[in-house]
Amino acid sequence: MNFAKRDKSIMDFVFILALFSAFMITALFVVLFGSRIYKRTVSDMDANFSSRTALSYVTEKVRSHDYNGGAEVSDISAASVNGHSLLILYTNTESGDYATYLYVTDGYLKEYTAPKDEEFSYDKGTDILPIEEFKVTKVTDALYSFHIVDDNDTITDFYVTLYSESDEED
Repeated sequence: MNFAKRDKSIMDFVFILALFSAFMITALFVVLFGSRIYKRTVSDMDANFSSRTALSYVTEKVRSHDYNGGAEVSDISAASVNGHSLLILYTNTESGDYATYLYVTDGYLKEYTAPKDEEFSYDKGTDILPIEEFKVTKVTDALYSFHIVDDNDTITDFYVTLYSESDEED
């Protein structure tokens, strides 16, 4: 049998074209579904990053001031903007006493460190994370409740326990 001189019919060409088209359509759908899944995964990761970063940042800040008198929640009615809490963390150093303020204004969690006797202003501070809501409640002397809503409207509620009973910083 001579394969080189075989008669080619139109059906052979149509079959190969249909097979190639089916392969291309399948490949297109795989790419489209994959990109949709990837986009959703990236969006979920961004939301998790914002909420988990806020949780970790605030927790570590509070725990780094784990001694009696190291943390204070300012009265919401007296020292807040738009119902957001003001968390004050105190540090005693050889060069003086300092206060670090954590608060939300202009859509950002902000941090401002200043000498303890300096008057606090919401205009100062460094933007840390985009946050819509920040509320702190002192449940007991050693337990603080936090309610944070990030820029993706993800609500994060958590508690931080202080373990130290000494009056001095470690």
